[in-house]
Amino acid sequence: MTAPTVRPRRRERLLLVGLASCDSIEVERLLAAGRMPNLANLKATGASGRLTVEEPPLPPALWTTLATGRHSENHRVLVQYAPRQDGGGVAITGRSDWQAPAFWQLLEAARRRTLTIGWPVTGPATSWAGIHVDARFAAPTGPDFATWAMPPDCVSPDTLRPALRELRVHPADVTGPMLAPFVPELRQVDQYRDARLTRLAAALARASTVHAAATELIGSQDWDTAAVHYDMLDCIHQHFDGVRAEPLWARVMDEAYSFADAMLGRLMQLAGPDTTVWVVSPNGVRRDARARGVARWRPSGWIAARGRWIDPGSQLPAARLIDIAPSLLARFGLTAEMDGKVLPALAPGATRRPVSASLAAMPEADRHVATLRTLGYDDAPSPEQARALFRSAQARSLALGEALLGRGRVRDADAVLQQALRDAPGDASAIDPDLLRRLALCRVMLGDADGCRTLGAELRRIAPQQGWGDLVIAAGFGLDGKAQEAWPHMAAASEKGGHDPEFQVRLGGVALMLGEDGSASTHFRRALALDPDLPAAEAGLVMAAQLAARTSEESSR
Repeated sequence: MTAPTVRPRRRERLLLVGLASCDSIEVERLLAAGRMPNLANLKATGASGRLTVEEPPLPPALWTTLATGRHSENHRVLVQYAPRQDGGGVAITGRSDWQAPAFWQLLEAARRRTLTIGWPVTGPATSWAGIHVDARFAAPTGPDFATWAMPPDCVSPDTLRPALRELRVHPADVTGPMLAPFVPELRQVDQYRDARLTRLAAALARASTVHAAATELIGSQDWDTAAVHYDMLDCIHQHFDGVRAEPLWARVMDEAYSFADAMLGRLMQLAGPDTTVWVVSPNGVRRDARARGVARWRPSGWIAARGRWIDPGSQLPAARLIDIAPSLLARFGLTAEMDGKVLPALAPGATRRPVSASLAAMPEADRHVATLRTLGYDDAPSPEQARALFRSAQARSLALGEALLGRGRVRDADAVLQQALRDAPGDASAIDPDLLRRLALCRVMLGDADGCRTLGAELRRIAPQQGWGDLVIAAGFGLDGKAQEAWPHMAAASEKGGHDPEFQVRLGGVALMLGEDGSASTHFRRALALDPDLPAAEAGLVMAAQLAARTSEESSR
């Protein structure tokens, strides 16, 4: 009897595409209109689902959480700019700020070949193993291509620099015919007074540069995992959400999503049909957020994936952003210390080998500064520089406090935020009202009624046009069981904060505290009308219904 032939197991290969601010509501609308055929095909032949995002909705934190599988208070990459370690100013966040290894670093430690293109806050590229092209590669400088200096450490290995240098696209090279699909009547734009056409060209050039590098490397290099990040949709939303109702700009948003879909299709074609493909967007965007004066990003993402073991056309169970990295490692039979868990629908099987990677030692930021200071070269920062340093440190503390609050570590968050407040200069105008809002939320969760009223009065003083001060004062009275004193402040808060969905959720929460299920339901429904994909509002409606049921049951006794 002849023994059956054992076919060798195919080596896993995975393409991860990150689309910043690819909003799920926009995606569903355009899929229904047939405007994103490549993503439609990916969803039909694979699985898709919603991503719960527990991080502060800031790009550096989101994309580093995705890459590390660690919460932001653990990986410590929170904001775009942070005070330099040597105290000499503010610098863009980069590789030296990472306190947890990325999945590509762990894969390289397991002798898997990786290439990463355009991932945020990873510079310098030369500090990573594998093939790495950091986001600075696509950031144009100079008025044209000839004067565009390429950072010396934005591509690794260095041997790839000559080929990739010539693939870059400068905004000055984005011509009228290239812009015409987005703005058919572009000749009507008065470019002396309106810079949006220039901004569109810059967004397309940056995306085209990242895409050119990605297609070159995916098509020519030997790799097991390729990760590509595009920020084009985030830029388009930022500059064109508020004008999409104007006929001149009406097509920009839809064409941008179609362009992103075309780039996705090209990457999948180059990767080949046997390659596992994951497409992830960790956040959505609130429409016309700038005009309404509310936060632009909303913490709600999605994932679509196809490959071996993934059921075609299926719906993925509830997943979190921190689950992406451990699931990706599990596809390669690996496991590492992370906060997230493996998603069985994306990576079935239980045989996994532990892998670790030490953080590469970075040069000490102050190694030269100490010498210069001993020689007397130590100028004190100007008042303007001191304020910039404080604002940068304050933004980082605020993001860290928000991250800790999201994990229920209220006392830790309170300590971080209190320290930021103590570090504030004498000029109170430098204090971000968001810092006081988060501190007030800590006071509510810690049951400190007097603290709520004190912070509420301060918020009303520095931001009288907003409703947060009255909301926090109402919460303080609610903690004391004084509903009658709370309701005038609730009415004032509701009148001032009508366009912010998160504020409506907070109003609903205080209404629940006051035992008013009807008022709470109203606020949660208003929040969902402003943002239909807001989990906190959906959960609030459930709690309001439970309160109503209990109240009805008690009254019937």
